[in-house]
Amino acid sequence: MVEFLTQRGLVLSPEKTKITHINEGFDFLGWNIRKYNGKLLTKPSKANIKAHLDKIREVIKANKTAKQANLIRLLNPVLRGWANYHSHVVAKKTFARIDANVWSMLWRWAARRHPEKGARWVKDRYFKTRGTRSWVFAATEEKEDGTKRELTLLLESDTPIRRHVKIKADANPHDRQWEQYFEARWGKKMLYSVCGRRKFYRVWQRQDGRCSVCQNSITTSTPGVFATS
Repeated sequence: MVEFLTQRGLVLSPEKTKITHINEGFDFLGWNIRKYNGKLLTKPSKANIKAHLDKIREVIKANKTAKQANLIRLLNPVLRGWANYHSHVVAKKTFARIDANVWSMLWRWAARRHPEKGARWVKDRYFKTRGTRSWVFAATEEKEDGTKRELTLLLESDTPIRRHVKIKADANPHDRQWEQYFEARWGKKMLYSVCGRRKFYRVWQRQDGRCSVCQNSITTSTPGVFATS
């Protein structure tokens, strides 16, 4: 390998290069890639999980006296961004463990603020019941116009795992007969991102909510719009 790269003017970095058995695995871009009983799985790496929890802990520690609503505003982007990054790998159990760790941090944050209050009072003050869920870290705040809105801490375990769908082996992006197939893949991918949904919405507005070809109305129930085959 070294000779092969040298002939092409390339060199491996000793600090960034590791030769390991696939059963032992390796870390790459925040993931651990390893075979378990012959099956290759990609999971969030232990180092990346620790860094994520450390960041959450720092945010909570730096806001000991902040309002609950403000703390939720600070934590939600951190939780959402990390969960979205790992939403394409085997991470469901990891998300649940993160949620449990965050709950413990927030309970300590809440209890320290009221050392003279009992556990039940702290729970009723900071943790609510929403639907079938209890112990939901949520706060209600009043807006300038007098209306109220509720802020709820995001749970990483609510992030859906979306597996990558392989491109068909015989699909050719330069062949017009595959044009609809690739457009459908692109459309579905765009719907999974915030920027993509905003772009779709802007296009939908410019076209007055109608298809540019048949002029029929486009709604969420329009069949086959973003379907892939």
